[in-house]
Amino acid sequence: MHRQFHSGVENTLAKIQSKFWVPRVRNMIKSVKFKCVTCRKLTKEIAGQVMGQLPLERLKPSPPFAYSALDLYGPFFIGDTVKGRTKGKAYGVIFNCLSTCAVHLDLIEGYSAKDFLDGLRRFVSLRGCPKEIYSDRGTQLTAAEKELRNATEIFKIKWIFNASADAPWQNGVSESFIKSVKRSLTIAIGDNILTFSKLQTTLYEIANLLNERPIGIKPGCDPELGRYLCPNDLLLGRTQNAVLKGEFERFPSHESRLKFHEGITDTFWRKWMRDFFPTMLIRQKWHVEKRNLQVGDLVLFQDSNVVRGNWKLAEVLLADKGKDKKVRNVTLRYKPIKSGITYKGERDVIVKRSAHRIVVILPIEERLDLP
Repeated sequence: MHRQFHSGVENTLAKIQSKFWVPRVRNMIKSVKFKCVTCRKLTKEIAGQVMGQLPLERLKPSPPFAYSALDLYGPFFIGDTVKGRTKGKAYGVIFNCLSTCAVHLDLIEGYSAKDFLDGLRRFVSLRGCPKEIYSDRGTQLTAAEKELRNATEIFKIKWIFNASADAPWQNGVSESFIKSVKRSLTIAIGDNILTFSKLQTTLYEIANLLNERPIGIKPGCDPELGRYLCPNDLLLGRTQNAVLKGEFERFPSHESRLKFHEGITDTFWRKWMRDFFPTMLIRQKWHVEKRNLQVGDLVLFQDSNVVRGNWKLAEVLLADKGKDKKVRNVTLRYKPIKSGITYKGERDVIVKRSAHRIVVILPIEERLDLP
């Protein structure tokens, strides 16, 4: 009865009871539907896994941009400074500090590794050389990492890429900032086309606005908690970029200047521990532990750059366990089959994907039970 329509439990139950009365039939129907491969293909329930722990770099005080994540976004249409009717393209690059949530925005002329390296050099000149950089596996980013590794001894940067391709949530901090940047650009310039320098100036101003935003728990109306915490408190020593008015020492000593700067840093990290650190411990989603993907599972996986709804059948080749023994990234192999072309035998394609892009069709336990 289930194989006729592959319908739900209640629908199958009603059709069975019209002819037969079977004790405890509901549990039997659930068991049949749970093991039905066709239903798994139709429902496409993502395997998934419980959200992992945050890296240690986000949970401890560190200098601004010492641990940074980056991403590229765009393109943006820009106008030529000489020929007003000539249009070109530019791309935005974002660097965000993983501990202080500070943001640095810049504009690069192209999407190549060379153009990105120019933006990275400007970032290092202004913000200092980061200790670690986190990013996705973009082709221009992997090429830039190789060039930095082989070029000079100036940039001692440890580059950490996402474990899987096509998994933007693994760099979700940068993705959320890009959303805020695009919203601010829409409000500021709308559909207007700016020159390269004017658009770059606009991005700098948006970065300052993002660095003025409150982070962590808002103090509210409690006067004892003081003002809200923002990244500019550490970058500039004040919330806004405007110069403070007040009486200052005309000839301060080196000792008083040192105490002043140390006081700014100590105040920021005390507020950071009080207002921001507790919010980092909350898991926003993926709270339920799921079955670990295992080697030999037959799965479906989908890439975001193909036709929507087009899933590929693959086999789990390797299952990478994290520190908590949970599998969130797997290596898959599948046969490339092109429509309209007779299959003549092809090499397996090896890809690495996140568990949140995978649907389990036939687990290895059920494959071993088959005759």
